[in-house]
Amino acid sequence: MDGIVNVMKPAGMTSHDVVAKLRRVYHTKKVGHTGTLDPDAVGVLPVCVGQATRLVEYFTEKDKTYKVIMKFGAETNTQDASGEVTVETELPSLSKAEFIAVTEQFIGEIKQVPPMYSAIKKNGQPLYKLARQGVEVEVEPRPVVIHGIKVLMYNKESAMLEVHCGKGTYIRTLCQDLGRACGSSAHMTYLMRLSSGMFTITDAVPLARLEQSETPEQFLQDMNSCLGDMPSLIITDGKMTERLVNGLSQKAPGADLLPDGTVCRAVTQEGMLLSIGTIVDKAFQPNKVFKSGE
Repeated sequence: MDGIVNVMKPAGMTSHDVVAKLRRVYHTKKVGHTGTLDPDAVGVLPVCVGQATRLVEYFTEKDKTYKVIMKFGAETNTQDASGEVTVETELPSLSKAEFIAVTEQFIGEIKQVPPMYSAIKKNGQPLYKLARQGVEVEVEPRPVVIHGIKVLMYNKESAMLEVHCGKGTYIRTLCQDLGRACGSSAHMTYLMRLSSGMFTITDAVPLARLEQSETPEQFLQDMNSCLGDMPSLIITDGKMTERLVNGLSQKAPGADLLPDGTVCRAVTQEGMLLSIGTIVDKAFQPNKVFKSGE
């Protein structure tokens, strides 16, 4: 079985826990998620099964949308409600309009210092392991992109936001930084991922339903259809198909119309994914080949 399942991750479970359960559901070790969600967070977690695990990198790159609740007046060592309070301050004195103006300062490319309680590695060690050992290390700020922030609720004690952002953005860090920008402090108390690329909360399947289903394959989405925003080349010639699945560069129809360096997919007329590759000298150079029945 090959495909992508849009899982509704429950709270209290790591993304790796979800993968472990789906390995049992689909009876294969070839299972991988496309972007970590914190254990306390809920929502969209696309998981690749079978040959689709080779597509993880393409889905991880996609923009994401979150609904988050932040509480003012305190920071924690984990930047969320599971941690120990490290800072306490007065609540912000801003009006809703003033708070919205503060959020607008964070839209665009910003620098963000990843939290110590994260899976990012420093000298080969995950930061969260160092944090648990009480080891303090300097973490370099990283550029992230915030496409938009909607203020759904604000009452000086807490706020609810909808955040549309690029890959690598830590929403709990954004909450802490927003609190400081308000002249106060803050930490995240709730997080739901509403979307990850084309996968949305309305289509997400509860993990319990997947575990209970006698036909879990019905929830797998086709690999090719999940790459709908990637340019495609339709291969109709049998000999070209054979050469392509053997990893040989092809002057595929339409390849000469795409700029060199373009990442695209080669598909059959019936819509089956054959390969993902790159345009080199007006030809399609396969990088990953997908063979039927494997």
